[in-house]
Formats: sequence, structure tokens, C-alpha cells
Amino acid sequence: MTFLRKGILVSGGQVIGILLGLIVGILYSRILGPEGMGQYHLLRSTSLIIVTMAALGIGNANIYFLNNRKTPIVEVTTNALKSSMVMGALLAVLTVTIFLAFPGYFGRIPVPVVIFFATGVAALLGNALLRQILTAQMAVRRMVTVSLTEVSVGLVGGTVLGVLGWLAPETALIVLASGYWAGFILLLVYLRPHIELFRSFNWKLFGNMLVYGLKLAAASVLYLLCLEISVMLLRYLKPDRFDDIGLYSRAVAIAGLVALVPRMLGPLLFAKWSGVTGQARTQQVEMALRMSVTYGIMAAIPVVLLGKYLIWFLYGVEFLAAQEALRILAPALIFLTIFNVCSNLLAGDGRAVITVYILAGTLVVLGVTAFLLVPVFGIAGAALAVLCGNAFTGLVNLAVCRRLYGLNLLNCLFVHRGDLAYIRQAMRRQ
Repeated sequence: MTFLRKGILVSGGQVIGILLGLIVGILYSRILGPEGMGQYHLLRSTSLIIVTMAALGIGNANIYFLNNRKTPIVEVTTNALKSSMVMGALLAVLTVTIFLAFPGYFGRIPVPVVIFFATGVAALLGNALLRQILTAQMAVRRMVTVSLTEVSVGLVGGTVLGVLGWLAPETALIVLASGYWAGFILLLVYLRPHIELFRSFNWKLFGNMLVYGLKLAAASVLYLLCLEISVMLLRYLKPDRFDDIGLYSRAVAIAGLVALVPRMLGPLLFAKWSGVTGQARTQQVEMALRMSVTYGIMAAIPVVLLGKYLIWFLYGVEFLAAQEALRILAPALIFLTIFNVCSNLLAGDGRAVITVYILAGTLVVLGVTAFLLVPVFGIAGAALAVLCGNAFTGLVNLAVCRRLYGLNLLNCLFVHRGDLAYIRQAMRRQ
């Protein structure tokens, strides 16, 4: 299987995962309503932030030490598993403490549910530390299978509980944790040949991975915070109910469909970058930007015009108030397509630290604008903050890449006839 075909398979798996997640969101939303969905979303997003920060970039460091340092896979896998066991136990305790210590923010949840969910968060951390070993092996089918297992458990479990009339925020958390455990167990099955529990823990390797991983973790943490800070501030600044978060999260879910087409085309657009330099690479980047922006706009327009009907069809009349945020979020996500192209370019050229600085600035823009706008405009204010933050991210990335690589901005906006021919030829070669 060629590298390009593997990239298409991974992107296709991600798209399928997003669509399955959308179905799960539809099911949960129709049963839980805005209030229940808001609480569930807040707890889930908080757990993702905690895990991303706790992973310390070690998962991505595994790729470097396996492929560049040629560290034996048994040593890397065993070390990562033992690290996840200790770090996961500590993270579970931290999760229980946070959720139970702030009932006014997270809402009241039964203690047994919090404890079980915390173990699921620990399993998710193990997944974060170990999954990239499959990436280093280019075991793309196994990578996709692990990812789809987690969301499939959510779909099946949610459906069963919904039919029985037992689906509530707390039972939804149990299903979510079960999905985390299912993905982690499957991952261990795949990596079992490379695990030797009686092998001594390599502290030197752990320290080297920690030093290297922390450099990679900053971008991931900042990116996730940029995605979720509007939700966090919406709850903090509008603490009376979870309804606003429930409505806002559904608008985000529908607007996220704007990014599906660029994500599917990503491997086709980025495949030649590693083999070209100079003007040839500049032309490839300009084509990637043209394709991403154009298709992003084409996807955003129907979402903006038909948003009311999409919300009604997917989530029901209880969520119709989300349309005011959706009209703003759909075009806002177009700027993320620019970020996707530019960040891939900078990372491939050894300039990933620039992305970290831009994301840090984006987080400040998002935080300040949300703090000012949410108390006045509610979920529309949160969406406006995202629009401001995404515009900052996209335009600054574009300006940086223009200066570094000599991009012609006019060549980055509208699709050329030859671009479509390139995509067709690339797909025929697979």
C-alpha cells in the first residue's frame, strides 16, 4: 500500500468517525435535550483537555524515537504502557477530584459514575500514549479500527439505553468511558507482541521522550483549548443552565461538516510536498489553499442558508435557537482550512514552533472576545469570538507563509480548472 493510499485511508477513517460522532450526537441530543446535552458535552470536552495536557506529547514522541532514533519497539511500547498505568491512576484521581469539587460548574453527578468515568479517562490517556506506535508502524487499518471502535461503542450503547429509556447525562458518561476502554483494550491486543511487562522501566528513555514530547504537546494543547475555550467561558459566564452549551455544541457539530471536504482531500493535496522545493512547492501550497478555501466556502453556504432546517431535521425543535450561532460558525470554520494547509507546510519545513506562537495568540483573541461578547450576546457571542479567533489564525498563518514561501495570495483563493484534473488523476492512481 502506497503512502498516499495510507493517508487517504486514515483521512477516510477520520471522516467516518466524524459522521458516526454526528449520529451519536443526534441520538443523544434528541433524548437528553439542550440541558442534558450541554452537561454531557462539558464533561466530555473537559476530560479531553485533561488527557491532552497529561499526555505530555509522549505519544507523538514515540514516532520520533521509533523511526529516527531506531529505539527497539519492545522498549518503547513497554515503557509507554507502564507510564500510562502510573500516569493514568494519578489522572483518574485528579478527574474525580475536579468533577466532584466543582458541582456548580459541572453539575451534580453520582459518585460511582464519576469514578467509573475517571477510569475511562485513564484508559483514554493510555490510548494517547500508545496509539502513535501504530502510526510509526504505518498500521493504518489498525489505527482506523481503534478510532472507530470508541465511537461505535457510543453509538450502540446510546441506542440500547435510549430504547430502554435509561439514557441520561450520567449513563451517557458510562457509555463514553466504556468506549475509551474498548479502544484501549483493542490497542493492547494489537501491541501485545511488543509488550514485556517484566522488562525494567527505562527512566532515561522516559526523560528523553518527555523533553522531546513537551515541544510537541504545546501545539496540541493550545489547539484543543482554542476549540473549547468558548464552551468553557459560556458555562462560566452563563452559569444558570446547561442549555446554552447544548445549543452551542450542536451548532459547532453542524458547522464542523464544513471541514469534511478539505480533510478528505488533504492526503491528495499534501502528498507531493516532501518531494518538491522552491517554486514547485509554492505552487503546490497555493493549489492546496485554493482547493481547501473554495470547497470550504461551497460547504459553508448551504449550512448558512439551510441551517434552521438542518437543526430541526437533525436535533429537533428544541435546538432551533442554535441557528444564530450556526450562521456565524459555518463561515468561521473556513479559516480553519487555511490553518490546516499552512500548519502542515510549516511542520513539514521544521517550523512547527511558529504554529505554537500563532495558536497562543489565537487563544488570547478567543478568550478576550468571548469574555466581552458572551455576557451580551450569549451563544452568538461565543460564535463571534470563534469567528474572530479563526480569522486571526487563518490570516496570520497565511501572512507568515506568504513571507516565507512567496505565496501569491490571488492564486490562493479560487479553484483553477487544472486543480480538478489533478485531483481526478491522483484518485485514479490509487
